[in-house]
Amino acid sequence: MRRIAAVAVTAGTLMAGMAVVATPAQAATKWVPYNSYGNVSAWGTYARSGGTTYVKGYLRDGAKNGWTACVRFLFTEGSKKYWVRHKIIGVTSSGTKYHFDGKATVSISAKSSYSSHLWVQECGRNKKTGKYYYGKGKRLF
Repeated sequence: MRRIAAVAVTAGTLMAGMAVVATPAQAATKWVPYNSYGNVSAWGTYARSGGTTYVKGYLRDGAKNGWTACVRFLFTEGSKKYWVRHKIIGVTSSGTKYHFDGKATVSISAKSSYSSHLWVQECGRNKKTGKYYYGKGKRLF
């Protein structure tokens, strides 16, 4: 049996699964990136509170087509930048992880103390070459 998990890659660190981030009581604002790639969808909400930005949402791959769906966020504070990329990872029954290619929807979440601006963009990872391709970035605030 295969399981599907979301994975965040930040500054070269691979984190399996996603930690639950408690969004503050402040009203959340919806986000969605520009639709740059067919069969890739991402959507959710973000909230800002106490100098921290919280992001929650979903990432969906709509077809088996040789690509792993992903979405990435850029948090900024002055000249500092913090990138977070989420992609869909499959897990075999023996526990081996692989870049999933097929229909799937996973939950994603992130937070950062960099709260000047937040950007989002769809992306895809080519399963043959391993290269990531990024769509047009969308500034959320």
